[in-house]
Amino acid sequence: MNALERLESMCANAVERAFAAAFPSALEPVQIARKLVAACEAGGPNGRGGRRFVVRMSSADFARFEPDRAYLERQWSAMLTRLVERSGRPERAPDVRAESDPQVPTGTVAIAVESLPEPAQLALRLRKGIPPNARMPLDRRTVVGRDAACDFTIVDARVSRRHLEIQPDGATFRFRDLGSSNGTLLNGVRAEAGELGLGDVIAVGDSELCVEADEA
Repeated sequence: MNALERLESMCANAVERAFAAAFPSALEPVQIARKLVAACEAGGPNGRGGRRFVVRMSSADFARFEPDRAYLERQWSAMLTRLVERSGRPERAPDVRAESDPQVPTGTVAIAVESLPEPAQLALRLRKGIPPNARMPLDRRTVVGRDAACDFTIVDARVSRRHLEIQPDGATFRFRDLGSSNGTLLNGVRAEAGELGLGDVIAVGDSELCVEADEA
């Protein structure tokens, strides 16, 4: 965002806050969703641990949302996760939390973006392909392929029987293509080998694997 865009954004926010203070109206989840999408697409802090989006609203609005807050946070988080996945960016699934802030006028909302710490344990998840959302911790050498004898089996005719392996390397993990027929893409770029981190996406055949936090 250049200086002119930042100035326009500041002016628009100032007008919105003033209007909300003069003419308070009911804040709706869809309004918050639109602001979350804008904040996500604008970038902002994004370490290897991913991002948390904090939705700050007035005490009155927060009290109105409180009975459904946990459900709304899950829905907003899922929405941003889909947005990030469609963008192809290597990023951990975003987290959304709502908070009460007496400084925010009724009828409006402020979005703060925070960097999250990198998790101690990672997992591998099949985000596109069969079996859907198959998942396993990354805690040892893992062979990925079409063969049922692989540690992580993918049902995909364009995936080789033994397509790639992932190997611990100190505090990180490295992958190596095992001479597959159709190759391996790391975050959209063809690669024979490379280092893996939180949010990275590996494409094999018509399937996609992502590296995510192992919350367990």
